[in-house]
Amino acid sequence: MHAPTASFLASALVTALLCVSTPAVAAPAGDKAGSADPAAGDSPKADLERANLQLKKVFANRKPSWSPEAEAKNADIKKIVGSFLDFEELAKRALGHSWDTISARQRTEFVKTLRELVERNYIKQLYGQPDYELNLENETKNGNEASVTGTLHAMSKGKKVTMALEYKLLHKNKHWLVYDLVTDDLSLLENYRAEFNKVIGRDGFD
Repeated sequence: MHAPTASFLASALVTALLCVSTPAVAAPAGDKAGSADPAAGDSPKADLERANLQLKKVFANRKPSWSPEAEAKNADIKKIVGSFLDFEELAKRALGHSWDTISARQRTEFVKTLRELVERNYIKQLYGQPDYELNLENETKNGNEASVTGTLHAMSKGKKVTMALEYKLLHKNKHWLVYDLVTDDLSLLENYRAEFNKVIGRDGFD
């Protein structure tokens, strides 16, 4: 994800930035991929559109990062992002087999750190260039897994950028939650997994 807009969306609109049209990373043994199958009328595309509209409203409130109102704005962003991005599922799948070898305390700390990393990057990008148009197009559901495809139109370094997106989601607690975002065949989940495996292999988990 070389363009700023890709990094921007991948951080949260995973944005997203991050099931069935592309093979998903297998969940660790003993963990359920999601909750009970969703109702027939539950739409992952509609859930993403709702979250995107909420974010656009926050973006429209253009406050400088140093202003007193910025803290409240950042809190709103984190709340919206947390409502549709499954940090625990992203962390679990990104760690793969390493998830099974670490303690409950380490898992909690890792999810917390990953969430802070994503939120910080998203907010940083927000104050750079938040203007974009996201057109969600097709959804595919298979039990409690789903994928939603779309197209992102944005500006990067003064140039128009058009990017194909695919959100991968799980149905949990009566909501569709994103755990991966693929942009131009680059997976946020797989990028994280490659980086984490490299660090763990070199320095260990801690």
